[in-house]
Amino acid sequence: MPYPDERAGLTAIRAIVDSTEFDDFRGRLDPPTHSAVLEPWPPFTPCPPGSSRTHLIAIDGSQVYDSIPGRLPDTQAGAVALGMVVIKLRELHQLDQLPQSGAVNPRDLRDTERGHTDGAMLPGTNARTTDGLGPKQWFRECFNDLLSKLTLGSESFADTLCALLGSEHTITSCPNSDCANTQLPVPAPGETGSCSSCATPLHTSDAVRIHEQFDENHSSLECHMRVMQTLEILALANSLRRLTESDAGLDALARTAFVMDGQLAAFGTIAVLAHALRAEISNVQDILNARRPGAQLLVVSGVKTGPFVQHAEQLDRAPEPNRRIPNNHFWLPSNDYIREHIVAGQASDSKPWGEVTHYGRPLILKTATGQRLVLNIAQPEAAPPLTNRPAPAVLADAIATASPLGVGTDQFLALRRAHRWASIPLRAGTDLIRSLAG
Repeated sequence: MPYPDERAGLTAIRAIVDSTEFDDFRGRLDPPTHSAVLEPWPPFTPCPPGSSRTHLIAIDGSQVYDSIPGRLPDTQAGAVALGMVVIKLRELHQLDQLPQSGAVNPRDLRDTERGHTDGAMLPGTNARTTDGLGPKQWFRECFNDLLSKLTLGSESFADTLCALLGSEHTITSCPNSDCANTQLPVPAPGETGSCSSCATPLHTSDAVRIHEQFDENHSSLECHMRVMQTLEILALANSLRRLTESDAGLDALARTAFVMDGQLAAFGTIAVLAHALRAEISNVQDILNARRPGAQLLVVSGVKTGPFVQHAEQLDRAPEPNRRIPNNHFWLPSNDYIREHIVAGQASDSKPWGEVTHYGRPLILKTATGQRLVLNIAQPEAAPPLTNRPAPAVLADAIATASPLGVGTDQFLALRRAHRWASIPLRAGTDLIRSLAG
């Protein structure tokens, strides 16, 4: 950034362009050509006939992070929220729509849904307690308390986390950075353990290692976002596990679509949850197979941004925007196509795309009315890598359920409604954090 009243010149850019390193860089660069994006044309297929689910549960999270004014050193905090909404799809589809936009009366729309919100504050950089607890330790304690508190009517999120990870899972290393102890047992929910070497308290939440990214010298926003993503994943697993406990719940599983925001994936230290959730989804499908033959678990997500959304837009661009992909067609990109045209792989990494981080596979869909959607769809009957497997068994129902909910390019009504329950308005959220200075 230039200083005030100082204009940046071209001296530096000329030095770069005139250097031999620039020519070397250009010579080594192997960018995809324009034709490689569009040719060969992906095998879009007419959408198969399927049945829409009668109910939908959408899950979304949000967070806000800011500095507390007037504190030295700079002290930061944040808030995270989790929103869930149950939508009665049959009632939704019966609402009168405006002929041009397809919009419905907002009051009538609200009558088709029931929502729930949970939230909590989390400490950030330099946020210490009055009794001397440091920022990182306080963050761990707050996160653990949040998991112990949250429930959707049966077990707590902490119980769900332990069930997903299994009894053999350990805390990789002691949360005390000065201690070299490793492979520590995960305390049971509601209990506090301790490191056998340094006596540092251990929490159930330490199992996902988010605290390892807590840097007391920089913003802790990344940690807060991982907490939010963990809450979303545990909300899905908690819901599924609760519904498998009763006959009525199993009936609900068979007629309900579960919708997440973003990719069906977990990254960073919480990537372990992707593998764990794949196993849980498969287990739920096994229960359905045994007790409700023919029923299929439907877990999908809506993706608003990222390389798959950009690629879908590029494919649909010619001869004019949003016109090339035919209506009522879909496509499941293969691993080879993804690595060649969407997310390039590395020569040193032979793992298929998404094998470690994803519990669903991408789906690009153009609905019968011309809405383009990028979805992820779970495939409980298949082992990873999912992008190398045949089409999911629940594909037709997933398309039939999602298609009427497209409300614009890359816009998914289910997530709009979930976001209404989860979102923390930016100004109100920052005002909340700033009020801590009072």
